[in-house]
Amino acid sequence: MTTLSTTDTADTAPTTFPIRAAIGLAQGLALFLLVYAWDQKVWPATSPIVNAPLVTAAFFVPLIVLAGIGNLRPRTLALWTVIALALCAGLAAYDIFRDPQPVSARVIPEPVVWFAIAAGLFITHALVVAGDTGRRYLAGYQTYFDGSWKLGLQLALAGAFVGAFWLVLYLGVALFELIDITVPARLIAHNWFWIPATTLAFACALHVTDARAGIMQSARVLALTPLAWLLPVMTLLALAFLLALPFTGLEPLWATRHATVILLIAALALVLLTNAVYQDGRHDAARPLRFAAHAAALILVPLVALAGYALALRVAQYGWTPFRVNAAACVLVAACYAIGYALTALVWRTRLAGIAPTNIATALVVLAVMLALLTPAADPARIAVADQMARLRDGRITPEKFDFDFLRFKSGRYGLAALNELAAQQPASFTTRRAKALLALKVRADTYPRVTATPESRAANITVLQPSGQSLPDRFLAKDWAHDALSWRLPSCLTANSKCNAFMVDLDDDGAPEILLFGVATSEAAAFKAAADGSWIYLGGIASAECPGVNAQVRAPLHVVAPRFKEIEVGQNRLRVSTLCADAGATGATTQPSIKAQ
Repeated sequence: MTTLSTTDTADTAPTTFPIRAAIGLAQGLALFLLVYAWDQKVWPATSPIVNAPLVTAAFFVPLIVLAGIGNLRPRTLALWTVIALALCAGLAAYDIFRDPQPVSARVIPEPVVWFAIAAGLFITHALVVAGDTGRRYLAGYQTYFDGSWKLGLQLALAGAFVGAFWLVLYLGVALFELIDITVPARLIAHNWFWIPATTLAFACALHVTDARAGIMQSARVLALTPLAWLLPVMTLLALAFLLALPFTGLEPLWATRHATVILLIAALALVLLTNAVYQDGRHDAARPLRFAAHAAALILVPLVALAGYALALRVAQYGWTPFRVNAAACVLVAACYAIGYALTALVWRTRLAGIAPTNIATALVVLAVMLALLTPAADPARIAVADQMARLRDGRITPEKFDFDFLRFKSGRYGLAALNELAAQQPASFTTRRAKALLALKVRADTYPRVTATPESRAANITVLQPSGQSLPDRFLAKDWAHDALSWRLPSCLTANSKCNAFMVDLDDDGAPEILLFGVATSEAAAFKAAADGSWIYLGGIASAECPGVNAQVRAPLHVVAPRFKEIEVGQNRLRVSTLCADAGATGATTQPSIKAQ
């Protein structure tokens, strides 16, 4: 068995660095071209099923090559690169294919798919490197351990280097801006600069870390040693939780509605900390850590069993959903760890030697499960739709309580196919009518895009009541109010599709009229003034406009009168007394006034 040692280094041939730098630049150029296509709305960005595989491949495949150079034989690297390319393209294309909804016209895979591809490629790359190093399909555990930790630390340190690289660049830009030179700031903001610069910096950092395997192993020891001492703490907490259950019962656990997630996270923490103690299995840990590792291995079983039971209860009550399918996959993986570790703790009493084969076998299970979930084999949406339709057919759920919205907008083409099946049923029923109504919708009711106002829509939606027949200034209508810093305070007739009444009156006796807007169906009201350069600025909201009936009663002519109370000056602020809404039971009476800043 061949293993990496602290003196091992990757191939440091003179050509390795130039090749990695060229790959980093090529990756940056490819990503820039894809971003440019998206900005310009040209092909391939206009074809999601083409763009998604290209983006995914351009992001991940160069990383495979960068990490493989010097660590894999050329033949192995070439074969693994082709397989990775096929996986990235195929999984990304299927993610787009499975969800044809117009509301989700994505050009890259969903975040969960992106994360799964990254995790799968990482695990597979570690397995390939270890196998190629040991010249066997299944290498020794020490080789897997050294290779995977080296790769993980390389990626983490390379990412940290990229962050430091950009901090230095921004510091340099700030220095130039001190003397009014803005060229560097404009330069690094361009996509054609920052994208290739980032990928090149990452490639260079990966090369430096790859050439120093000893540093990687030292960093690994520094990372794992403190983590190992957290295992006794986590083990005691988990044990106390299990011992408390007979006294509290399981009802409080089920009432949380997220028991499965919390239990699985706790199990994951125990697995990670146990591996921090075991590491590559070549060295005995301190006695407290060994005892904690044995206890944690046994505690995993009830924790995972509870997680599975909680999930089973939810499925029995409400059926499968995509989230529950994914949760079941996590329970399966956790069960592999729990069973393997428990057997290890019962058989190997001094050293948990069974952890090694359990980790290798579970890594293969993880790859198989993720591949199944990301393909039609075990697509969570397909499984959930089939189960929900079965529950509807056998009466476990009534049509009135059935989630038709899930079929239309949350389960991709499988839900659409099921909804079309329901719509075609004869004779017509509530189910049929509901299915047809949802199929007629283009987007979900809660995801309608906000209509952005245009100069034309503002002119059509705003009626000038005073002076009658006059139009609002062109520059006022043409201003992009939606991107104003205070857009959230503006009447929606300036930013969206709603109606307002406008009054042009001189509020400050400067001879130029201000514009007052009052919402027709809302309590929105605001004042605007023309600046010296002819542009229009927001002065502020109009106090008491939210009082009942005010906006409905605003009519021309609008009377402008002197304030009832003088303003109060406090530093740079002007405070004024704001009288509250008129008492509906008294004529002209008002409630106690309050002081309001303007």
